Amino acid sequence: MSVINVTPIIDITELIASDNVNEGDVILLEEGIYFQTVNVLKNNIRIVAKGPGVIFDGRSTLLTAFTLPEVSGVVIEGINIRYYRGDGILIEFGSGNRIINNTINNMIEHGVEVISSSSNLIWKNEISNCYDGVLLISGSTNNWVIENVARECYGDGYEAFLDPDSNNAFISNTAIGNRNNGLEIYGGNNLLLDNVLIDNGQGVIINQGNSSIAIGNMIKGTKEGTYVIFDSYFNHFVSENHIVCNRREGIENNGQFNMIVNNEISNNGDTGILLVETSILNLVMDNKLVCNIPQNIEDRGIDNYLINNMEKPCEPCKSPTDVCVERKDGEDNTTDGSKEGA
Repeated sequence: MSVINVTPIIDITELIASDNVNEGDVILLEEGIYFQTVNVLKNNIRIVAKGPGVIFDGRSTLLTAFTLPEVSGVVIEGINIRYYRGDGILIEFGSGNRIINNTINNMIEHGVEVISSSSNLIWKNEISNCYDGVLLISGSTNNWVIENVARECYGDGYEAFLDPDSNNAFISNTAIGNRNNGLEIYGGNNLLLDNVLIDNGQGVIINQGNSSIAIGNMIKGTKEGTYVIFDSYFNHFVSENHIVCNRREGIENNGQFNMIVNNEISNNGDTGILLVETSILNLVMDNKLVCNIPQNIEDRGIDNYLINNMEKPCEPCKSPTDVCVERKDGEDNTTDGSKEGA
């Protein structure tokens, strides 16, 4: 294995393609502004920033900063990527690649796009002002999306698009202020664990597939649908989620054989849990519902089971809006006070 130091004047694509770079080598990027696109055509190449001042700037003219076609074991770590017309990082037909601790902003397309690829790790990246923050598409499976931040994207924070995109894990990610969904998840057996979704157009969309699991997520401040399970979805497990201060329903279930268990749903501007006409044989149990307007639970479906749910009305002269405004003011005051004392 060799460590190869690289400066902005070196064509990295040409370097990797040459006989001077072999599998297992480290491309160590010196600080500076790089105006180039990089195609990684060998396996197990590690492209690592030497310091925080490594910047790939497409100047709104270049397409994608890093393309990984049909490779495995490639690492892209610690790089600032900005102003490309395509994606920040694109993985196509690859596996086992590691996208770690990059800052990606102002892409016309996506921060990280994964096409027909599996077993990739996308970890601790900060993505803003792209279309989707992270997009898995065209049969991308068994990928790990962990501890990323997607902020102010034009589309979704995180998306697994269509039924073949299954067996993926979204863990401890944050989505803030994205125009569409915090998490839009198609496919089967996906895991949504401990994600934080704040002030997005919609919170979570579950569609086309079965058997995904959502545990321990926090959804707050959505403007349209908060947690929507579509008609075609079944055997979805939703538990220990905290759904508060959203403009519409807390959970809207259109599917069948789903379990909605032990969630805390409060101060939402519409029904806490809504089971629509296509809801059949769902289990809604041990949920805590407080001050959802006009009601905490509404069942319009067929043969659903509502067991041991705790419902509380709003306090006198208090609407969800009142409570959420007071809570936000308290959070702002706490933040200001901590800043003053720092």
